[in-house]
Amino acid sequence: MTILNDIVENTLTKLDIKKSELPLTEIISKLNELNLPKGAFKESLLKKDQAVIAEIKKASPSAGIISEDFNPIKKAKEYEDFGASALSILTEEDFFQGSSEYLKEVKAMTSLPILRKDFMVDEYQIYEAKLIGADCILLIASILNDNEIQSFVDLAESLELDYLIEVHDLKELKRVEHFSNAIIGVNNRNLKTFDVDLNNSINLKKAFNGNNLFVAESGIKSQDDIDTLKAHDIHVFLIGESLMKGDFA
Repeated sequence: MTILNDIVENTLTKLDIKKSELPLTEIISKLNELNLPKGAFKESLLKKDQAVIAEIKKASPSAGIISEDFNPIKKAKEYEDFGASALSILTEEDFFQGSSEYLKEVKAMTSLPILRKDFMVDEYQIYEAKLIGADCILLIASILNDNEIQSFVDLAESLELDYLIEVHDLKELKRVEHFSNAIIGVNNRNLKTFDVDLNNSINLKKAFNGNNLFVAESGIKSQDDIDTLKAHDIHVFLIGESLMKGDFA
């Protein structure tokens, strides 16, 4: 069992509880009443030489507690001042100590579009993401089969949500390269060993023939790292721990 398997199993268990507390029919009814606008997550990243998706997270399985005095609103303001193009907010509760409430609180005070960073394994979570104010959802190729990815993409598009499909290797990239509207994210962290290698993004970008927006994720700690990736035609960067810790140089 990998940590990813544990997270998925835990997510499915908690979803059963959520569905009993707030049925999907109620979420859909609320969405129909609110008529929420289309998000501008992807749009905020396009045609920029350097676009940063700044991540708000309290903890992670690999790093433990990242921020002892965690304040998502304060951090969002810091990221705005830093010049971030968009935000990523962890909502997974047990392994990352995230919360949907954090996303709602930040959404109320920022104009930056927000990616809901979670482990999407059920259409319920996609409707929920729209309701809490997310502009974009994360779809992790390694935990979804091809039919699930297609179904979730179709639903996201119907709800006018952008979607970032995360891959870890060439096999996963080949599975999703036909989704022309997707943002393609390459996670540089090996989820089995937790080792990080920026060359993963570089190598997969070289192997990719599409025109999708391409995002490097994990292990970006400095402007030098960004410059290295930019030299290989990668211009969007999801940065979490080094920004949360204030270590980005």
